Amino acid sequence: MARLSTPVVFEALRMAVQALQAQLLRAILTALIIAIGITALVGMLTATSVMEGSITKQFSSMGATTFTIQQGGMQIRIGRQGIKEKPQPAIPIDQAVRLKARLERDGLKSSVSDNVAGATEVQHEGTKTNPNVNVIASDNAYPLTQGLELAEGRFFSKTEQDEARAVAVLGTDVAGKLFPNGGAVGKTVRVGSKPYAVVGVTAPKGSSSFMSSDQVVYLPLRTGHLEYAGPWSSYVISVMAPSPEALDATIARATVVMRSVRRLKPGAEDNFNLRRSDSISAMLIESLNSVSSGAALIALITLLGASIALMNIMLVSVTERTREIGTRKALGASAQVIVMQFLAEAVVVSVVGGIAGIAMGLAVGNGLAYAMEADAVFPIQWMLLALVVSIAVGIISGWYPAKKAAGLDPIEALRYE
Repeated sequence: MARLSTPVVFEALRMAVQALQAQLLRAILTALIIAIGITALVGMLTATSVMEGSITKQFSSMGATTFTIQQGGMQIRIGRQGIKEKPQPAIPIDQAVRLKARLERDGLKSSVSDNVAGATEVQHEGTKTNPNVNVIASDNAYPLTQGLELAEGRFFSKTEQDEARAVAVLGTDVAGKLFPNGGAVGKTVRVGSKPYAVVGVTAPKGSSSFMSSDQVVYLPLRTGHLEYAGPWSSYVISVMAPSPEALDATIARATVVMRSVRRLKPGAEDNFNLRRSDSISAMLIESLNSVSSGAALIALITLLGASIALMNIMLVSVTERTREIGTRKALGASAQVIVMQFLAEAVVVSVVGGIAGIAMGLAVGNGLAYAMEADAVFPIQWMLLALVVSIAVGIISGWYPAKKAAGLDPIEALRYE
């Protein structure tokens, strides 16, 4: 068997480019089919990486030593994956406050809060926010347990908490909308229909489609409770362990105290949930992975269709160029050289389509990052995978047509009409 030298390989690539230029529209359409499949593959994998990074960033902002005690019944399930928990009774404010007091006697820092209202409009002197602001009722320890910092003013004092005063702390997005030139502290805003004096503005913490820490208004715990609470209200207790090493012991102690507050008998099942931030993010990421698997399967099916289309086009090309093949063989071209030429054409089309698909996939995935205000992602591993898949599609689809071209009898090929 003749050995293929580097000049022969480059000559095959040059002729492949010339052949594709002669049938430019056909080559573009074929590459576009492959590009669509690669776009689906890279786009979904990039989007998943964006969402995973956003979820991890949002939950890690709580800190490695913070966990929450809250009502169960949350469902994170996509298909047959994920977590589904049975409903549990709400945690009323009196139980939450008693738990906090008991934990503080043990030297543990904790806070009580509740997302008391969503889709709320906030206004100041005719300027309004979009009706998508969350209202959170919280105590004065909330910034500590949630890693929340203030850009202006202060958080609530103990007196404002105890007397349920009409004061508010604005998230940075809300303050920026109502007070674009700054100076929100000391002004009065209306949350819904009620006026509140602004005592502080939080520093930017970032937001995503899953959580928002900036599009929010904070009210003192009892202020929010009196204004918004109903029979369905359930409060969340955030507890901070002294150190990462003491986290498990702190969770065990908090469980014992909460069982006592709930008056559960020995042996009875817990009717509340303890959640670590990393476990919640892991559940969400696990569900995202199942979506990615389904999307990757769809992308591979699209690539299978592209492979069949490429093979069909290469077979047509062999038929159309029978006389050319016969002439080349009559002039001494070996079967191996003919195979190399047609394989090169198929691989060039696939690689061009793959590169275009990678670019479009990154645009789709990072378009989601822009919409979520998350960090852009350029997953090198998925880009390399897409390029390898593109080359494999070209080789697999072009092999049979190339072998067919190499097997033509030169005499019969020269007589072909």
